[in-house]
Amino acid sequence: MKKLLLFILLQWLVHASGSAQTAGIDGTVQNSHRKALPGATVSLQQPGNSAPAISKSCDSSGHYRFDKLSPGKYIITASHTGYLKSSCDTIFVATVPSRHTHHFILPEDSTTLTGVVVQNSRHLIRMEKGKMIINVQQMAVTTGLTGFDLLKKMPGITVDQNETIQMRGSSGINVQIDGKTTYLSGKQLTTYLKGISAEDLNKLELDMAPSAESDAAGNAGIINIIPKKNRQKGYAMDLRTGITRGYFWMPAANISFSRNSKKINLFGSFDYKTPDSHWESSSGNTIYQDGAALQLRRINRSDYKINYYTWHGGTEWQFLPKHLLGIDYMGYLDDYKSSNRPTVATYNEAGLLRSSIHSVNDIKEPYHYDAVNLNYRFDIDSTGKNITADAHYTSYRNYSDGRMTTQSANADGNITGTYSLLSHQPGFIRIRSVQSDATLPFPKFSLRTGVKYAVITNDNAYQFDSLTDGRIIPAEAMSNHFVYRERIAAAYLSAAGKIKNISIDAGLRAEYTNADGYTVKQDINNRRSYLQLFPTLSLGEDLKNGDRVNIAASRRINRPSYSDLNPVRWYTDPYYYYAGNPDLLPEMAWVFSAAYTLKHRYIFTFSYNRSSNYINRKLFRDDNSAAVSSRSANLGSMQQAGLIIAAPLQLFSFWELQLTADLNYMTYPVSQLEGEYRLAKWYGTLTAQQQIRLPAGIKMDLFTQYVSAALRGIYTTKQYFYTDIGFKRSFFAGKLDLQFTLNDAFNTIRYQGVSQSNIVNYWYNDKPDTRKAGISVHYHFGSGPVKGNKKKTEEQERL
Repeated sequence: MKKLLLFILLQWLVHASGSAQTAGIDGTVQNSHRKALPGATVSLQQPGNSAPAISKSCDSSGHYRFDKLSPGKYIITASHTGYLKSSCDTIFVATVPSRHTHHFILPEDSTTLTGVVVQNSRHLIRMEKGKMIINVQQMAVTTGLTGFDLLKKMPGITVDQNETIQMRGSSGINVQIDGKTTYLSGKQLTTYLKGISAEDLNKLELDMAPSAESDAAGNAGIINIIPKKNRQKGYAMDLRTGITRGYFWMPAANISFSRNSKKINLFGSFDYKTPDSHWESSSGNTIYQDGAALQLRRINRSDYKINYYTWHGGTEWQFLPKHLLGIDYMGYLDDYKSSNRPTVATYNEAGLLRSSIHSVNDIKEPYHYDAVNLNYRFDIDSTGKNITADAHYTSYRNYSDGRMTTQSANADGNITGTYSLLSHQPGFIRIRSVQSDATLPFPKFSLRTGVKYAVITNDNAYQFDSLTDGRIIPAEAMSNHFVYRERIAAAYLSAAGKIKNISIDAGLRAEYTNADGYTVKQDINNRRSYLQLFPTLSLGEDLKNGDRVNIAASRRINRPSYSDLNPVRWYTDPYYYYAGNPDLLPEMAWVFSAAYTLKHRYIFTFSYNRSSNYINRKLFRDDNSAAVSSRSANLGSMQQAGLIIAAPLQLFSFWELQLTADLNYMTYPVSQLEGEYRLAKWYGTLTAQQQIRLPAGIKMDLFTQYVSAALRGIYTTKQYFYTDIGFKRSFFAGKLDLQFTLNDAFNTIRYQGVSQSNIVNYWYNDKPDTRKAGISVHYHFGSGPVKGNKKKTEEQERL
């Protein structure tokens, strides 16, 4: 045995020695800011040799490597979309084993800038290292649209009747802005995205199996919204104004500026937007009073009036050659007002009208948001080795006041009573986090490591009062005080490298969570403390003829949003309200994905998600008021499998068609009066986006999407389709852009669903204000506008 081990050791030493003495060339590819360019193409060729060049893609740290080279002369060329190609001087590889190093710095290619945006691909959809990327700037249907509207156009993304964003049927998504988590969810996330103009965005990224360096939040994956930005030297200013007409007139305006020099970059912007909307809906369910089953039929008209102000600014200072310091501030005021006018009729078992109520529910909810990020980067050397540090502070304030006045009548229409419910529900959330990351490239692999610590506090003392005969009487049974504190400590280590043609990215993230939710009146303290490990693995290979395959696996977590934990009530009418659930448990999931790109054009992705403690809405009977209560709940285990196919077609030289099909299967349990029932359903979407170049430089977009019947929590929804039409024309060498958009041209979007639980047989039929026509004018001065980094973090995702 000792001889055998000695023989194996000698063989390994001989092999290692030979490998170490192999002639080769390696190095890194970076941009002018010394940031690595993952995926850059590096080609190796011998002058005068007719053999085709050998090409490789850089790993995640921008590193490349060529081994086992024969003696001779070599020229290396590096290229990356949006950057100028660069070639090195002739490298002489000696007859004896030797190693050579060459680092590339690629400047941005201003000829690829359309206005201010680097066009990464001529196709609308592409894959890059397992991420599906949507090139927003190739769309002409952005006028009047918001970031929320654009997300609905992404493959695998749907929206339920509450305008909650779901990815592959799950609301457990992590939405980021330029790689930094927004820490918003539910209604807050929707409102935030409605304040972002689609014209300010560059691209959208869908990452179904993120690496260990990303926060573990988001069972369904990560959506990264990348804004326009400019790094060219000089000054820039952009002015944009527009108006959209749906049910309301909605003006919008934006001004942004930047001043970039060798050492200091300054940027700022101010946006004003009015994403108003109007909804008409009907719904119904059965209630039980005095042992009798009564049918409720509800008709509701809702108006949402929003004045959205966003201000953003920051600076980056290269105070030493290898040291960059930046500060970024973003704030917004969402002056939100809603007015609901529900009428609810009650019928007996014979179908005869028994009584009715008419409510006027007015709510004022001004949201205030301030986020400050301080960041630092130290570029240790030219190989891409660096250390970064970030500190975040976020303050979110919601001052909510409401008044619901209800008038009841008998079957003859005679008024039987009037009463009012007053609500005061201020909410205060503070988020503080610090993190540090390091990138350490080595000749054959690179390491990334980092630590993070975050503290989140949520304080909501809410008060309900009844107004009867002019007297205000506190509704003590409905009022309460909820205090929540959460601390998350995280650390990760990941490694990326290549074995022959296979790229490997593996990592492990550990997150320790200590949460304490206290409901004051009942003196209930929900304390949870847990340590979770989140391994990740990704394998990719570049095949012949431009084909690429990538497979990935990761473990993820979906912590309940802060609003879902808060037991406060939000009323639509006296018979329907939403309430939080402080007993919610985190949702855990394993996510597997595979992607295949055929000839740089055709994309096939498959994903499988298995979650425990699946979080979604659940309906309950309120025994005290005969009302229906909608609450988030843990529904047990969920399984989802999905297939996305994207195919760009060139119909004519002036006409391109992007087809996308998304097919999914989902199953999970729902509660019944006795036991549980497991729901299961196939569903999908079909999308066709046509880009047509018309005479006189006019670009036309025609976007059509069909959404099939699907499972949305406790509901089975019905299918719908819609069509958006857009036109775009540029003037003065691209300085002036004029856009016109008609959204939901045939007014066909309608959200309909039926409860699949016999606890409450609730159904709804909602018609939102979606047919809107908009026009915008955008003028650019100087070298290009900047929207800034918008650095944010993970805990805001759950506001």
